Amino acid sequence: MPEDNSELVFAFPVVVRDDAARLASALPKPDLFAHTFQVTVGGELVRIPRRIYHDVARIDFASCSTAQIELLDCLLTRHHNGYVREENLRKILRSNHPWVPPFVVQLVGEYVIEILAAIRDGLGNLDPDLYRAFLRSNSQFFRLTKQRVVSYRACYYPQWEKSKYPGFEVLNFFDTLIH
Repeated sequence: MPEDNSELVFAFPVVVRDDAARLASALPKPDLFAHTFQVTVGGELVRIPRRIYHDVARIDFASCSTAQIELLDCLLTRHHNGYVREENLRKILRSNHPWVPPFVVQLVGEYVIEILAAIRDGLGNLDPDLYRAFLRSNSQFFRLTKQRVVSYRACYYPQWEKSKYPGFEVLNFFDTLIH
């Protein structure tokens, strides 16, 4: 990733790239750069950062439009701080824009139990058609997410019954959408 925020625009489909570019240019320089993962959104390949390392206190939220704030909320679900990821996840769970599901689904494959519980508790707010389309067009990504849920539960939460572990509850919901 380059030493500026220019690559962040590719985390979103073309339809919102102008807003993403304005947002990226307004963000402070990140402290560190991370790799990306690729998924398809509406038939377009996007590259989403695995982690971002921006100082949230230096972000000028007031200069962002409503559309840019939603894009920023998505990006902040990739923040290195789990509290920041959770806070911004809660903001996007009700969104019905096609660029949101990859940010939510990626969090299912992570280890922070509070984030998994927030997703599980917000399942009723997710647009089933939107998530179905995303999961079906990104089956390999979804398989990897499932593998991560299994691994993180076994490593960090072996005391949890599989049926009660929030990650599995979310995966079961997603499975019902695509079958």
